[in-house]
Amino acid sequence: MSDSRFLGLYWSLLLAIAFPVIELLAEMFSRGFGGYSQIMRSVLAAVCFVLLVHSWFMQHRCARTRWRLAFITLLLSLLALGPVWLGLNVLRYYAHPMNWNKWEMFQRICDLQFRVEQLAQVVGMGVVLWVIVDFARWARKRIRAQG
Repeated sequence: MSDSRFLGLYWSLLLAIAFPVIELLAEMFSRGFGGYSQIMRSVLAAVCFVLLVHSWFMQHRCARTRWRLAFITLLLSLLALGPVWLGLNVLRYYAHPMNWNKWEMFQRICDLQFRVEQLAQVVGMGVVLWVIVDFARWARKRIRAQG
């Protein structure tokens, strides 16, 4: 695969992975400088989610089999749960109850964020299992081809 084709297929995925890393570094270094902007976090979450959707459409065009497309969808879904969780974290920050009237909405956001964490764990286990099975099938083909 040529470099330009590789970059054309994966630029949005690479950016969607790089942006949260940049966000974490910026948050670490801004702790001593008066905090980090929640608005910037929400923009970052939205941009990362859009980049992952774009990446899925790019991969959808180039997937050779339905199984490969299903794996790519599962993997990108796992990566998309990060920006969803980050966006919910921003909502939770702004919904923090200053009075008891907003407590129910704050609790719902916390519960939803917890469900996103659980879903990420399940999808992550599915991705790991898929990779193990795929690797075993690849190794079996290699061993049979040599013997």
